[in-house]
Amino acid sequence: MKAYTIGEASKKLTTTPTMLKQWEKEFQGIIVIPRTKTGARIYTEKEITLLHEVKNLYKEKRKTAEVKETLTMLLNRPKKEKIVEIKEKSENTIIELLPKKGALEPVETAKSQITEQNFRLLLSSLENYKQDFLEEVKDEIRNGIKTEVLETISKEIKAGHEETISHITNTVKETQTQTSEHLDEFSELLHKNAETTTTKYEEIQTKIKKLSQISKAERKTYSKQWTSNVSSAKEIKSMIEHLSKSNEELNKTVEQLNENDQYFMETLQLEREQLNKEIKQRERSFQELVQTFRHAAAAQEKRRSWWKIFK
Repeated sequence: MKAYTIGEASKKLTTTPTMLKQWEKEFQGIIVIPRTKTGARIYTEKEITLLHEVKNLYKEKRKTAEVKETLTMLLNRPKKEKIVEIKEKSENTIIELLPKKGALEPVETAKSQITEQNFRLLLSSLENYKQDFLEEVKDEIRNGIKTEVLETISKEIKAGHEETISHITNTVKETQTQTSEHLDEFSELLHKNAETTTTKYEEIQTKIKKLSQISKAERKTYSKQWTSNVSSAKEIKSMIEHLSKSNEELNKTVEQLNENDQYFMETLQLEREQLNKEIKQRERSFQELVQTFRHAAAAQEKRRSWWKIFK
C-alpha cells in the first residue's frame, strides 16, 4: 500500500497541509492519521478517500455534525457492501485497461510507457526525499531557536540575580552604616549623661559636707549655750531635732540619688542589650537572605542542567 506525506496528500486533494491538520483535529477519533517513529504523518489511500469525502461534503455546505455522521456511516458499512464496491471498481478498472478492438499498440510504445512510469516513480521518490529533507531542516531550525531562547533566558535570570544580590548588599551596607552612626550617638549620649551624673553627685557631696560642718558649728554653739544657760535647753533640743531631721532628709536625698543612679545604669544596660539583639537579628536576617539566594541560584543551575538533556 502506497503512503503519502502531508505535502503529497494536500496536492492530491488540492488543498493545504493546514486544512488537513484542521480536519484531523475536527474529526478526531473518526479519521486517524498514522505516524512514523519521528512523528511525521503518513496518508494511505484509505485516509485520502475519507478526506476527499470530507472536502466534497464541505463543498455541499454540510455542517460538521452531518459530515461526522456521514463518515461514521461510511466506516461502519457492512463488509459485503465494501466488497461489492471494490469488485465494481476493479471491474471498471479492468474494462478501462482492456485494449479496444483495432487499437493494439506496438512494442516500442509499451516500452516508452514503462520508461515514463519509471520516470514518474523517480519524481515521486525525489518529492518524498524533498519533503523529508524540509521536515529535518524545520526541526533543526526549531531546535536552534529553542537553544537561543534558553540561553537568552538563562542570561537574563543570571543578570537579574546579580543585580538583586548587589542591591541587597548595598542595602545591608547602608543599614550597617546607619547602625554604627546610631551606636556612636548613643555612646556619646551615655558619656554625657555619665559626666552630668558625676558632676551632680560631687555637688551633692560638697553640700553635704558644708551642712555637716554647719551642723558641727551649731552643735558647739548650742553646747556652749547649754553650759552657760540652762534655760535655753529646750531651744537646743529643738535645734538638735531640726538638725536630725535635716540629716535624715539629706540621707533620704542621697539614697534617692543612689536609686536614681542605679535605675539609670540598669536602663542603659537594657537599651544596650536591646541594640545588640537588633544587630544580631539583622545579621541573622541577612544571612538567611543570602542563603535563600544561594539556594535559588543552585535550583536555577539544576534547571539549566535539566534543559541540557533536550539540547
